[in-house]
Amino acid sequence: MKHVLLSIGLLLVLTACYKDKGNYDYVEVKPPVISNFDSSYIAYAGDSLIISPVVTLPDGRTDMTCTWKILIPEEARSADYEGPSLRIVYGLGASRYSALFTVMDNATGMKYFYNFSIIGKTAFTSGTVVLSEDGGVGKLSFIKPDGTVQPDIYEGINHESLGTGALQVVPVQNLYYMNVITAYWVVCAGGTHPAIEVNANNMQRLKYINENFYDAPTVIKPNYFQNLVNGTTTAIINNQMYIGSAETAPFATYYGFYGVAVAGSYNLHPSFVFTVSQSDNYYLGFDAVKRNFIRFTGGTYFGTDYVQVDSVFNPKDLKMDLIKMAKFSENDVYAFCDSAGKVLELKFALDFTNGNTRFQTIYKKEFPAANLLTADTRWQTSPIGVFFFTSGDKIYRYNPLNREVKALTSDFGGKTVTMIKVIEDGNKLIAGTEGSIYTLDISTGKYGDILQKTDGIPGKIIDIVVR
Repeated sequence: MKHVLLSIGLLLVLTACYKDKGNYDYVEVKPPVISNFDSSYIAYAGDSLIISPVVTLPDGRTDMTCTWKILIPEEARSADYEGPSLRIVYGLGASRYSALFTVMDNATGMKYFYNFSIIGKTAFTSGTVVLSEDGGVGKLSFIKPDGTVQPDIYEGINHESLGTGALQVVPVQNLYYMNVITAYWVVCAGGTHPAIEVNANNMQRLKYINENFYDAPTVIKPNYFQNLVNGTTTAIINNQMYIGSAETAPFATYYGFYGVAVAGSYNLHPSFVFTVSQSDNYYLGFDAVKRNFIRFTGGTYFGTDYVQVDSVFNPKDLKMDLIKMAKFSENDVYAFCDSAGKVLELKFALDFTNGNTRFQTIYKKEFPAANLLTADTRWQTSPIGVFFFTSGDKIYRYNPLNREVKALTSDFGGKTVTMIKVIEDGNKLIAGTEGSIYTLDISTGKYGDILQKTDGIPGKIIDIVVR
């Protein structure tokens, strides 16, 4: 009897399940309607940032809670606010910050999320940073987008002078983190503090060069700084190579610090070529004493431990003095050298990645413009594979493919050209003289037409960064 009752009960349950066709009534919860709200906002340091979206809840409801969150990754925190509008004095840096606006419908408990970004700017976000030398002392100035010059701005803000023998102004920008210029290294050859890092947003000093070492050497004589895409620098100091550390988070205190010099017996020339990526890296330098090309890989000195392919010249015992070295690609590397008073142009190819160590010599020729070179000649390369170099008050364009040397038409009023820099993918060339900066057109078919001139810079122009 029990088995019969159990069977009947099971049959009733199955029948009930079979009749359940899944006809349920759903209530659609409509989202709010948001207006007067953009995906990004520009904010200037010290100015008010006001964002006032119009939020309309469905069915005429008005009971809501609104919150705002701005992510600040360099400080590992967020700035949080509550209210229907965001009203703050913007105090963050010149960077892009991800943010979130949240609306909660208090009647239903539903939350709605709206992403946006804040693009922070300062008075120095756009313009040109200029390093010049006046009376042997470095001067840092700023040119606003409207052409207004703020001369000697570093001393005006920090109440101290830069070093002597100005060399470079080097932007610090991490391609993989924030991807904005956060600082500049202002590099000089001498002085009490020959290199100084300044904040790109306000031009205030961040640190002296000796403060960027775990254990600073007694004597610091900068030769050349090279910025890398990870926001660190590789520096030639005291003719030795120092590689900025990248083992910590990009916003950590010791990111970019120098340890000891790369160990080895060498005296580096300031000019070198390199390839640095997230997976591989090498440097090819020149030993100014032994007069040979030397290899560094993974932060280790290998000297002339590489395989020479062909015998056009001997890179391991060159018996020449290096003037300038530049690389367009791994197969197009050039070195201009002084060989007993004769200027030679060397071309070679490098295969130093993925565990390879091949150095292929391609040609050795006399440089066709040797008579134009002076001790003060400045060099620049263009992405299209040509060189620009200065000689007195002239700038020349050199194409190594057809060996054509052509003078630009620019007229600098007889002033010596003290700086050149290629910008905008090789379409423009910035030239500097005593007190003035010129923007030249070097696009296809153009040979130095002057597009713009800015005066009022103290001393002779040494280097610039266009931001």
